Amino acid sequence: MIPLDIVAVVRKRSQGGEEELQKLQHEVGQLAENTALALKKNVYKNYSQFIETAKEISSLQGEMYQLSHMLTDQKSIMNAMIEMSITGHNGEGPEETDEGVGPGEDDTQKHLAFLLEKVEGCSGVTEVPGRHLVHDGDLLEIESESFTTVQKLHAFLLNDSLMLTTWLPHRRGPVKYRLQCLYELDSLAVVNARDMGGVKNAFKILMFPDTRMFQAETPKAKGQWLDILEETKKKKAALDTQRKEAAAAAVADRKSAVSNADVEPPTERSRNSILESELLHADWLQEAPEDLDVAIAQRDFEGAVDLVERGNEHLDGCPKGQAVREYRARIELRIKQLTEVLKQELQVSPERSIRGGPRCARRAVTQLIRLGKSSQACDLFLKNRTAIIRYNIRQLKIEGNTSLYVKRLCLVFFDNLLETGKEFMKAFPQHFGCFSGFVVWTKSEMLYFVTTFASQVFANKTNFTIVAECVAEARTHCNKVSEIGLEMTFTFDRLMASDVERLIQEAGDFQMEAVKHRCSEDQWRPVNHLNHMLQVKFEDEMKDIGLTTIGDFTYGVCFTWLTQNSVQFTKSYVSLCVDMLKMYNPNQHHLVTAAFSEIISAQLRHADRSISSHKFPDQETVILKNAEFLVQCLAPLVQSKYQAVTGQPCSALDHLQATLKKIRRAASTASQC
Repeated sequence: MIPLDIVAVVRKRSQGGEEELQKLQHEVGQLAENTALALKKNVYKNYSQFIETAKEISSLQGEMYQLSHMLTDQKSIMNAMIEMSITGHNGEGPEETDEGVGPGEDDTQKHLAFLLEKVEGCSGVTEVPGRHLVHDGDLLEIESESFTTVQKLHAFLLNDSLMLTTWLPHRRGPVKYRLQCLYELDSLAVVNARDMGGVKNAFKILMFPDTRMFQAETPKAKGQWLDILEETKKKKAALDTQRKEAAAAAVADRKSAVSNADVEPPTERSRNSILESELLHADWLQEAPEDLDVAIAQRDFEGAVDLVERGNEHLDGCPKGQAVREYRARIELRIKQLTEVLKQELQVSPERSIRGGPRCARRAVTQLIRLGKSSQACDLFLKNRTAIIRYNIRQLKIEGNTSLYVKRLCLVFFDNLLETGKEFMKAFPQHFGCFSGFVVWTKSEMLYFVTTFASQVFANKTNFTIVAECVAEARTHCNKVSEIGLEMTFTFDRLMASDVERLIQEAGDFQMEAVKHRCSEDQWRPVNHLNHMLQVKFEDEMKDIGLTTIGDFTYGVCFTWLTQNSVQFTKSYVSLCVDMLKMYNPNQHHLVTAAFSEIISAQLRHADRSISSHKFPDQETVILKNAEFLVQCLAPLVQSKYQAVTGQPCSALDHLQATLKKIRRAASTASQC
């Protein structure tokens, strides 16, 4: 039930009519927006308080650690002092500068050159004006929960950020490291970690929303990292405060200069500096880096990209000063983090499900394209689809039925290919350069399909009829892909050409051997079906394969002029021709035509030899009837099937009429004798 006080409030507010209700709706919406903004600020505030609390707790825990290892630290310090007094400074990194005095221009260039020589992919890091190296050293990253070793790193502490690099396994010249990530000092906190088990000299770095744990080589190295990190963060915070105060003072000076007419107009340089300060002083722009962090953590990719585009558009109108370049560097860092997260959305790994269709990847692809990463989005999208196709094909079960397996294989592969093509066109509508990559990908996937197809169809000595059905099934599915503008039939025929040609040749040779064997045992006796019912059944069988004029070659109640040899030849020859035509393509035209002609010619030559040798007296009529059946009934049937598939007549069968005339003359001569 609705409480009475709520009913009373609603009744009271609705007395003012529609305008009052609209005003109430606006107030409720404004209240929701203010609540969301306050919630976001509280999240940052609570997170900062959590960091500070964690630091205090860690400091309290570390007191006992400091007391227990004080003697060890003293001994290490004495050894280090003795070594420095003898050998001097010999570290890889640059020497520290005096407190309160920044490095000079020559020192900064030297430090940046040192990074360029040692670290691969850090050119963007060194382009920020005023950035210099403070400290560096080797660290060992450790899993914070299991305390297992993750990897060996080399860290570079800059005056405004922390750069982590990995060791190159195969060094190329002086380059020893590869850039892994760059963290701004504003967005991280350093927390001491007490010794646990085999983990010593460790400390944690908190970066919203992640936490990473590192181990230094010695207690002294750990102490240096903690002290220098904290000191560098304080210096940067103080410098940022000075810049904000200077920007506010510049804006105030400009306003006072405008109100005072006696003051001379500002110079071009001062105007640019003031304009730059005003443009960068916008509240939403100052909060943009933190808002990007929140959007990335909440997986609000669309909102993050919208904010990036808005920020870039705003910065394009700013003068190209140092403050703008530094701010752009902060935004670029977030863009890299966003890009990596979007890439992970498209990457396939064992812990991620790959059963989703291409629509699941469209969101990440769209945002990568908006960030100007269309080529990377295309590559990752196609790799994602490759993994899905491989997974679906591996899920198919081979149950001994080759035809059934091939039907499922074609259905899975070509449906995925068709769906991928449609989604690709939706995801990359105006990026025509990516379509060449899609065509290359399609060719490689087709090669994988043909390899899988051939391993099941050709490698197991499958029946020729089943092979023909499988090839015809695959070609039918290839034609369906033309819906998205891809012609895959030609690619399939080219990849299958050698196997198909070999199989056609073997089937033709096997049929020729069967013809020779049956002819050697032929006695030229008409088939007796014993009763009329069996004769009708025989005629129906012959009509089913297309021989509609078979009634012209029957006589009596149960006899047919055809011999058992001719009947067996007809059934096997028609079946062979149908199967070959299922596998036909223009590249096999000569091979198929020769098989059609040679096999029926061998059967007809058997009739010619038999009637010319006079070995079968009183059988001239039977021989002639069988020859006429081959030329006048069987050959036209094969001719019609051939022309329906190829679009042209089989001219290789034209010589059969001349052979039939020769047999008729021989039969006439034998009857006169």
